[in-house]
Amino acid sequence: IVMRYLDTISTVLLTAITAAAPASLTLQAQDSGIGRYIVTANDIYRAPNSASVFKLVGGTLEAGTTLETNGWGLGGTYYGTNAQALAPMGGNVCVFISDPGSDDIASFVANGTSATKVGNYFDPSGSGAYLGTSLAARGSQLFAGYSASLNIGVWTINSDCSITLANAASNTPIPAPLDGFAVSPDGLTVIATYAQSAPGIGSFAVSGSTLTPKGPYSTAVGTAGVDITKDSHYAIVGEYGGTFPQIEIFPINPDSSLGAGTAYSFPQGGFNSNNLTLSPDETRVFVTNNSSGQVTTLAFNEQAPAGKQLTFFCISSPLTPPPSNTLAYISGVTTAFPSGKGGYLYVVEASFTLSFSLESAVALLQIPPDTCPVEVSGSPFALPAGSSATTLSAYPPRPF
Repeated sequence: IVMRYLDTISTVLLTAITAAAPASLTLQAQDSGIGRYIVTANDIYRAPNSASVFKLVGGTLEAGTTLETNGWGLGGTYYGTNAQALAPMGGNVCVFISDPGSDDIASFVANGTSATKVGNYFDPSGSGAYLGTSLAARGSQLFAGYSASLNIGVWTINSDCSITLANAASNTPIPAPLDGFAVSPDGLTVIATYAQSAPGIGSFAVSGSTLTPKGPYSTAVGTAGVDITKDSHYAIVGEYGGTFPQIEIFPINPDSSLGAGTAYSFPQGGFNSNNLTLSPDETRVFVTNNSSGQVTTLAFNEQAPAGKQLTFFCISSPLTPPPSNTLAYISGVTTAFPSGKGGYLYVVEASFTLSFSLESAVALLQIPPDTCPVEVSGSPFALPAGSSATTLSAYPPRPF
């Protein structure tokens, strides 16, 4: 579960870097069908922190500008921790990066032709200076789950991408670090998973900037990444138990409480299952097998009865480590296109170098309509030296 110690309707575009010179970060507030991008927080160990931006061009990733946060990293966190979040605001896209070492949230505004640093923000009631701060954005709200103070804060996202503390960190039903974090598409429910804890999941009703706990709830094994269906009716949770993929599905009730979870196990899959993502058409669940370096694909049918919503579909080949490195684990996963099966998968991976230090990269897999995702030629794509990335966020986001 812990990777630490393993060592924008407008003109806004994200411009790729060329071999000659780096270009600027630019995002587009509505999906024009032209650009596909990812942002991942690098969480550089005890050093100035940054985030990396890639553009999907054809079947490859081109590195864009690096966003310098002016904060510090700690070099690793839980597999399900969302250390970055993207939020369209009018003609802008706001980019938020958590800095666990300096215990702040860095904000950038992307508009016109560049990304501009807005500021660094700190909640005096919440601290992520242990295993990071997990971020989730919906509308004009940014939710921050703090791993050190074990609570959740609510921020208002302003039109210029600055943030204002709307509700200081509170509302923790479980005395354990928050790991996975998601807001339902209707904006009424927050789901949090808790690392190293049993019970391992909590839900919260959202009313303005107030979170009301509705849990906690028991889970089959340890919990990590979480995704929510677009109708806000189900939470799908990636779990880890030192064995084959284990997924649990919880119905979300109208009052934001959770119904009884249904656990699924897939011995045909790879080893461990901390991270997952739904395909945009919600017919697939892509699961990263963190320990075996594979992606297990599950068929999903929301309308099926409990116990039959997930079935095994296929498993990928092991992902490729960077040259001369040995793959240590894979973690965060998301799709590139906001329609169909998603077009491509982005997957965070980490490798041991020859000196046994960790380096992170992003693997790119193409998603065929009816077969397993396949890693593209040239994958993976390296992140800056010292990076300990865990998850990533895609733009444009999956529609709800």
